[in-house]
Amino acid sequence: KNKTFGQWAVKNIFGRGKSVGVLGAAPSRVASYDVDTGMEVNIIKQYGVVHLKGALTLKEQESLFNEVKDNVRGVGNYPGTSHASSGPPGSSHRNATLHTLGELLFTRSAEAVVSSLTPSEISSSPSLARLGSLASGSVPPNVQNVTCATYKAGSTMVNHCDLDRPLYTMSVAVGDSCTFTVGLKTPRPYKNENSGTPIDILMSSGDAIYFDGGSVPHCVSAIIPGTAPEYYVKNKPKNNVVRISVLFRESC
Repeated sequence: KNKTFGQWAVKNIFGRGKSVGVLGAAPSRVASYDVDTGMEVNIIKQYGVVHLKGALTLKEQESLFNEVKDNVRGVGNYPGTSHASSGPPGSSHRNATLHTLGELLFTRSAEAVVSSLTPSEISSSPSLARLGSLASGSVPPNVQNVTCATYKAGSTMVNHCDLDRPLYTMSVAVGDSCTFTVGLKTPRPYKNENSGTPIDILMSSGDAIYFDGGSVPHCVSAIIPGTAPEYYVKNKPKNNVVRISVLFRESC
C-alpha cells in the first residue's frame, strides 16, 4: 500500500487558496468567502451539505484510486459495494492511509463551515453542528469505516436515506462525473428525514461531499460518460466500473 498519500493530502489540500460559497434556502442565493484551501467550497445550509470541489489533485486522486481499485466490483446496473478499511488502529482490516485522508477532509469541511457561517446557522443543522464541534476540538474527527460504491456505465443509485439516525459521511469521487441529488423526499421517510426542494450537484473526479447520509435523501441520477481523468481511463478497474465513490463514515 502507498503510505505517502496522507502527506500529499496535508500539503496540497491545505496549501492552496480559493473560495467558499454558501447556498441558502433559495437556490439562487450564493455568497462567496475567501479561505486558505486548495478548493472551491459550496455549503447547502438547509441540508447541511458541504461540497469540496477539487478537494484532491490528480496525483492524490490516482493515489486513492490505487488504494481501492483492487477491491471494487460491479453488479448489473446498480452500484456494487466493497469494504476498504475498518477497525481500531493497528488492526489487520484497517488502512491507516485512508483514515488519515478521511479525517483531513472532515477537518477541511469544518474549517470552511466555521469561517463562512454564523454560530446560529451552524447550530441550526445537526450535520453542520457536528462540524462545529470538530472545528472547536471538542469532538475530533473519527472515521470508523471506509467503503466503496462502484458504478458501471449507465448505472444509477436510487433515492434513499441510509439509516433512521444521523450518519455523517464524506464521499470522495474518482472516475466519471455524476449528478448527485440531495433533498428529494423518499416514499417512506424516516422521522429524521430532512427533505424538501431537491438540489443537483455536479460531482467530478476529485470532489468530496460531506453530508448526513442517515437524514438527507440522496441519489445518483446520472453518470456522465467520458469525463474520467486520464489516469483512470488508462487503468480502468475490472467489470467496466467507470466511477468509484469512496465513503468515509463516522460512527452512528
